[in-house]
Amino acid sequence: MTRVLKLPAYRRLLAAYTLNELAWSIGSLALAVLVYNRTGSVLASAGYFLCAMVGPALVSPAIVARLDQRSSRPVLVGLYALEALLFGVLAWVAGRFALGPVLVLALLDGVVAVTARALARTATVGVTSEAGLLREANAVTNASFSISYMVGPALGGVAVALGGAVTALLINSAVFALMAVTLATAAGLPGAVAERSPTAGRLRAALRYARETPLVRALLSLQAVSMLFVAIPIPVEVVLADHTLHGGAGGYGALLSAWGAGAVIGSAIYARWRRLSARGLITLGTVCLGLGFVVMAIAPVLAVAIGGAAIAGVGNGTMFVATRTALQEAVKPGWMALMMGLNESIIQGVPGVGILLGGALAAAAGPRAALAVGGAGALATGAAVWVTLRRYAAMPEPPLSAEATEPSPVAP
Repeated sequence: MTRVLKLPAYRRLLAAYTLNELAWSIGSLALAVLVYNRTGSVLASAGYFLCAMVGPALVSPAIVARLDQRSSRPVLVGLYALEALLFGVLAWVAGRFALGPVLVLALLDGVVAVTARALARTATVGVTSEAGLLREANAVTNASFSISYMVGPALGGVAVALGGAVTALLINSAVFALMAVTLATAAGLPGAVAERSPTAGRLRAALRYARETPLVRALLSLQAVSMLFVAIPIPVEVVLADHTLHGGAGGYGALLSAWGAGAVIGSAIYARWRRLSARGLITLGTVCLGLGFVVMAIAPVLAVAIGGAAIAGVGNGTMFVATRTALQEAVKPGWMALMMGLNESIIQGVPGVGILLGGALAAAAGPRAALAVGGAGALATGAAVWVTLRRYAAMPEPPLSAEATEPSPVAP
């Protein structure tokens, strides 16, 4: 595991990635609290999450298609610098609150964030694949993400409590500026593509590539289905902890902390057994998610629900990194950034549908029913992973259409 940390370019990318996840957690919490406190409206809060998550998922793949053939360093530096600027403007607007500008800026920042995340992952693949260290790099990066996911909201809460949303947003602006400087002085990042393809029609060609490459199609489809069921419990966990199990805000916090701790354990599981088959690791993670949700659905007391959240967190920490690694290993280099962009859009956008479904199920039948649906769906997805990936792994890759074989030429 220490071998990948000897790569200077990867160390810079890891630092930027870790700071990005911490900043995202702090900024999301600060903006969610700001919007709700200033408006007192659940609809306004929902509008913020739609602008920050679902909107960028729809827009960012087209932006990736225009940037992915350029040199990584100036593009990432420019994107992180733009995020620093956007959070600075958000801090200014927050002091003179107006909902419309906040939502527009949240949408713009979300587009930049998803684009930067996809391109940073692509740069990591380029830096580590040549050394045969992709899985090691993903294990380290996933551990960093899990830790950031666990401590980021706490840091955001402290920043908002001590200095308010404006202070938290200014801290974010400084963090993104630091990220830009970190990569501006990095050496060894992937350069520009020698022979660029036309950008017109490039996204459509990438979608054809994903559709006509069986393993890529299967991985993206299974990722989308799993994200749907993973998101169903999100809006109902607070109801389960507070109202159903009478744990109050502290119980809800314990539930989230247990999930984060489980994700760290899941990261360790992947790091230890990363050389096992992607089929086995993805199935293990998805099944753990389902089991965790089922335990939470039937939990008679809060302690049992916390145990279920920890099990689900283990699945979360294993499944996502195993799926992403399998996708990276299956994709041709010329399509890597666009496939990473589609993957990030799925992770960012599909949960919006799951959250709406979870809220509707909880309103109609209660939080336990919503968790049970999420658990049953995740378990069924785990079975589908086991069957589907075996079938595709055994199939020879069929010939692709001329447009989808390589990035050039690209049909308009």
